[in-house]
Amino acid sequence: MSQPDATDRIASAAENASKWSQLAPELNWLDESADLTGTLQTLLRLLQKVAPDHSAGIFLLDEETRTIQGQVTDLFDHELTTGQGGLAAAMRQNAPYVISELSDRRREASGLEEDRGRSQIVVPIRLTARVRCALILRSREKNAYSEEDGKALAQLAQASSSKIENALIRQKMVRLGNTEAERDMVMAQEIMARLIPRRPPEVPGFELASAYIPAKIVGGDLLDYVVLTDEHIGILVADAAGNGVPAALLMTGFRALFRGLIKNDFTIRSVFRKANNQLLESTAEHQFVSAFYGGLDTSTQRLIYVNGGHVPPLLIRPGQPVRKLEIGGPVLGILPSASYHEDSVVLHPHDIVVCFSDGLSEAENAAGEVFDAGRIQQVVEANQSRSAKGICSTLQEEALRFIGAGPRDDLTICVLKFP
Repeated sequence: MSQPDATDRIASAAENASKWSQLAPELNWLDESADLTGTLQTLLRLLQKVAPDHSAGIFLLDEETRTIQGQVTDLFDHELTTGQGGLAAAMRQNAPYVISELSDRRREASGLEEDRGRSQIVVPIRLTARVRCALILRSREKNAYSEEDGKALAQLAQASSSKIENALIRQKMVRLGNTEAERDMVMAQEIMARLIPRRPPEVPGFELASAYIPAKIVGGDLLDYVVLTDEHIGILVADAAGNGVPAALLMTGFRALFRGLIKNDFTIRSVFRKANNQLLESTAEHQFVSAFYGGLDTSTQRLIYVNGGHVPPLLIRPGQPVRKLEIGGPVLGILPSASYHEDSVVLHPHDIVVCFSDGLSEAENAAGEVFDAGRIQQVVEANQSRSAKGICSTLQEEALRFIGAGPRDDLTICVLKFP
């Protein structure tokens, strides 16, 4: 390539770069102690700094209370938040961004070109399963937003999500926490809520369902799905020792550690060994994690797994004794240089794999009886003709009916069925 060509290419790239791309680094200077209003206002000021002629709003929808809160700039037109620019629809977008042109029928009669329409870009911000969020930008210019703008704003949204989440936690702590212990519990609940997926992924040829019921005293249960390729999906069920904020923080770190390792194409046994060694280096002596990970290849129906000291999942196959998936090694974070072993099973039609935490298998009723693996097996076999979602719901209902009150420990269930 000649020097002029290279110079032209660089100049062209600079010209096409979105003006919004410069904002993400500035989030590092955001005040971590600010409340939700202050956090949203700071984000809006950053947007106006780049484009003062654009109007902007950041809105949060609480699906549980059906309430919307947010902050807007002075020029934001509230009357355009219905219909085509509706907030509820904007916050339920699955695309990283949506660019559209809005018509303002109130002003079309004026005959002025600037009153006939608006450009809009909606950028969803991923928060918790219960709270949805969206950034909305508008301009009086037609075709004001490009695909490059969408990509840059999506990156900004991703970078700002943790800032907004932390502000939400602080808001909830102030509202619900009268004592330091209560505030710690609110924080632990919010941390764990971030880790639990809202719904399982689609698995070709299989059914997958899950349920999670947090206890009042928050434990350290984790359920996670790792989609590696279209044909490979991983199921991770884990439990951190203890409860409250320490357990929640330990599980947050473990999830990030495990995901990073498993996506590096290591064998599952190597992932467990590396995770064990890193937990030993970074956690206190009394902290450890039990974990089960199963990697499913949907093209061969083979499930390869390692069980690191976790409650064994059950493989229930019609007409055969139940099989416990217990091969692996010890809990993680206790024994230096612990070794782990893999096992595998080829799933057959009508097979059901049930993963759970000890909040299910050790749940007690008032008489001291335990909802153990035998009871779990009975419930599954009595409902084996139902879908994975139906089996999961029934297990949850039967466990709560057996306990007779709210669970004392987090209750986590995951059902994989080969129809």
